[in-house]
Amino acid sequence: MAVTPGNPDEPLQVLKHDPVPGYPKAFAIAFAVMGLYLLLILFTSPGPATHGDHGGEDHGSHQEAGHEDTTSHSTDENEPAAH
Repeated sequence: MAVTPGNPDEPLQVLKHDPVPGYPKAFAIAFAVMGLYLLLILFTSPGPATHGDHGGEDHGSHQEAGHEDTTSHSTDENEPAAH
């Protein structure tokens, strides 16, 4: 018999309910569908990422094709760049 921490003479009260039929089966079906969906994503993915973190390289020196390195996001050429 379990007892409460504050009073060792008083038995521990437990809130119980009867199990609902069908939940284990529904859980197994949902888990299987989720697993199949993840496998579908895994096998239909295009391959490894090409622009991920490369373990400590200087990220500022990398330029993507077609993008210029700009230091100012200002639209006015005479306005100084805000940092």
